[in-house]
Amino acid sequence: MIDKSAYMLRISQAGPIQLVVINFELIVEFLTVAKDLASNAKTSEDMDEFRTAIQKAKNGIDQLIEALDLSTPLANDFYGIYDYAFKRLSDIHYTLDAEKAISCTTEILEIMEALLKGWRETASKHSDEAPWAGEVPKVYTGLTYGRDGQANEHVDDNASRGFMA
Repeated sequence: MIDKSAYMLRISQAGPIQLVVINFELIVEFLTVAKDLASNAKTSEDMDEFRTAIQKAKNGIDQLIEALDLSTPLANDFYGIYDYAFKRLSDIHYTLDAEKAISCTTEILEIMEALLKGWRETASKHSDEAPWAGEVPKVYTGLTYGRDGQANEHVDDNASRGFMA
């Protein structure tokens, strides 16, 4: 399943290109979950979970569409791909045909994985990119309450905010 806290930490430290990569990673994860659910669907609850995963993937694609600057030719090309993927996922959102759901999900998953690979290559070339929000907020590593009901905080002032190995 998707580790939300790991993604939230990555998002808080990401620059614009890395945010696109994270969005693609989430889309791929949701499509993978949807494909697995469609393959093993036995009850209507499984199909409800399938629909939820498809909707989350569509939300990610919608974010990609909204972020495009359509004044550039390349953005128009991306728009065509994103729009196709969105429409295909919309077609199967409420399907009861598991074979159709698996086929469509597989097709869109392959497209998104190919785009993710390209964005990862782009991100690796721009690894020195500053975080999107400019100054990154402080991360609270511990928060407890004392006997007097007052919060005792510890703020991690490490500028790198990464994990040391």
